[in-house]
Amino acid sequence: MYQSWKAQLRVLTALTLREMQSQNTSLDYGYAWALLDVCISLAALTLLKVFIKALSPPGMPPILFLLTGMLPYLTFQATATAMEGAIVRNRRLLLIPGVTPLDLAFAKAMQIFCTYGVVFVVGAVGCSYFENAGLPRSIPLVIMIYFASWLMGVFYGLVTMPLSRVFPPAGKIIGVVWRFGLILSGVFFLITTFPEWTWPYLDWNPMLHIEELMRTYWFYTYQTPVGSFVYVSEWLAGLAILGLSVERYVRFRIPI
Repeated sequence: MYQSWKAQLRVLTALTLREMQSQNTSLDYGYAWALLDVCISLAALTLLKVFIKALSPPGMPPILFLLTGMLPYLTFQATATAMEGAIVRNRRLLLIPGVTPLDLAFAKAMQIFCTYGVVFVVGAVGCSYFENAGLPRSIPLVIMIYFASWLMGVFYGLVTMPLSRVFPPAGKIIGVVWRFGLILSGVFFLITTFPEWTWPYLDWNPMLHIEELMRTYWFYTYQTPVGSFVYVSEWLAGLAILGLSVERYVRFRIPI
């Protein structure tokens, strides 16, 4: 079993490197443009946030407040949406012995994690210096909750991949989720911005908990009234079991 897992890990590593090398291959500096794309998107949203600086809570620099909200959510969204596309684009690789659809999906997810993770680290250091914000309250917990946002994208992607193959209109429903996600997940606002009676209707969303915990672990001036790492862990475990089960069921009944 150890040798089997070791061989599968080599396959996954090779596919991940292939995904990274294939980014913008028609342009000079290739993969660097993938990092630049993320930075440009974040910069545009940062400018928007600066113009509406009044929305930033007291004690939270506006750019850093936006970064700690946008990067976890963008990582989650990009991971979930990219996994299915990876299988469609690299279908011929499934003819290679040892390569499975999950390998292709996880390789793409790893590429997203590397890209957005680098931007998160560099952006966090740069914003902290630029806004004189100092160090986060807990660096290990910040890293842990950011990793949880990526895992949420991976497991959510595992659920939506087979659903889109069995029921193509599911893509339209998923698109609605992304449209409302920025608001319902607390990317631009803290939950304390909303009336307290609305909290039970909002805190079912695991990404809201991730955003709230990120701000709590980063800023000394905020303590979330609803964020729960246990709740996030339960969602991760549930989505992982559901996603792997559905993917395995669909794989042997519907051809890629």
